[in-house]
Amino acid sequence: MFSALRSSTSLVVPHLRSKSTLGSRAIQALKGSMKNSIVEIDPVDKINMINKKTAPATPPKPAEATPPPSENKQNAAAMSLSSIESVPAAPTPVVVVPVAADVAMNTKSTLDAAVAFVPKVDFQSFAPRICVIGVGGAGGNAVNNMISRSMTGVEFITINSDAQHLSTTLTPNQIQIGSTITRGLGCGANPDAGRAAALESQDQIQEQIGDAHMAFITAGMGGGTGTGAASVVAGICQQMDILTVGVVTLPFRFEGRHRMRLAEEGVANLQTAVDTMIIIPNQNLFKLVTPQTPLIDSFALADDVLLAGVRSITDLMTNPGLINLDFADVQSVMRGMGTAMLGTGTASGEDRAKVAAEQALSNPLLGNDGAIKTAKGMIVNICGGADLTLFEVDEAAGRLMDGIEDENANIIFGSAYDSSLEGSIRVSLVATGIEAE
Repeated sequence: MFSALRSSTSLVVPHLRSKSTLGSRAIQALKGSMKNSIVEIDPVDKINMINKKTAPATPPKPAEATPPPSENKQNAAAMSLSSIESVPAAPTPVVVVPVAADVAMNTKSTLDAAVAFVPKVDFQSFAPRICVIGVGGAGGNAVNNMISRSMTGVEFITINSDAQHLSTTLTPNQIQIGSTITRGLGCGANPDAGRAAALESQDQIQEQIGDAHMAFITAGMGGGTGTGAASVVAGICQQMDILTVGVVTLPFRFEGRHRMRLAEEGVANLQTAVDTMIIIPNQNLFKLVTPQTPLIDSFALADDVLLAGVRSITDLMTNPGLINLDFADVQSVMRGMGTAMLGTGTASGEDRAKVAAEQALSNPLLGNDGAIKTAKGMIVNICGGADLTLFEVDEAAGRLMDGIEDENANIIFGSAYDSSLEGSIRVSLVATGIEAE
């Protein structure tokens, strides 16, 4: 192609020489379109320089033979073309075609980068936060019993006006209330002092409870701190829209009528501030103990009622199970349901499912025999080892349903696995909305 161009320029050059002005303008336009051109001398000037045997100032070269006049035009055309050829060509783009291995590597790198970019979600952070709050001396003892029994899935808080007794609790979440009023010496069996102490420290209480979803408030009625402060703590939970369950004990008969009257007043005040109330008469302990039972073991039986009730709920929400419940299920059964009862039974051997269910329905510690039949709601937890069968779950659930008169009662069943129950079955229930006698 270049040779064809060179032969054709022999006709163009004379025309450019005869009309140098027009040729110069055309070439100048060509130079303007070539931004990266390295041409410094006008081609027409080059031709004129060659024809006039003049050249740019360069070092002298050896003399060469002068070409014939007929070759001047061809040489001028060749030089004109060479000046155009000296313009650098645009770089040819290089297209890299990836092979399969490169594609796979790049895809893997992209996926790894995408996985690394996606934030990891801690699903445990979505689990309901459940607090067990022990108020007063009896409440602190109940918390200690649950901690010593390795209760998990909840947070423990102890509240007391007696600094000395508060220091014996096993949880680091301790709140000494009424430092100004009681100076850490207790309330002296005065519920009014207990209430005032809780009101003085309500900001600390609210901060410690924080964003809890459910709170069990346990206390012994008839004294000062538990009787007076429990209702204040429950009121704080109510203001924070926390599902609140009160679990309290009534005094023994030998403790006197005055203490029982204070206890009944404390129960009445607490009842207005909780969703569900569970009352354990200490006098019923005599139905479960013998003359040889140590005192500490007798009180542990009352604390075990709280332990069983809390565990029956938390196990279904926090532990892996065959039939799980969520917090909304618990709310639907316990929100604003008034009086409640807890029951638990464990059995092994033949007919273990039926026996455990009957034990759960008849808890002598709670009294009110037959009152559970009036329940409007019930949470049932059937727990066993790897040998738990579907027929046993059906048998236990059927026996519990037979004990409820209301056909429209909201009954929610759950089943959890516990390797320690191999060979036995445990049935726990929380019955709510029970009609008072």
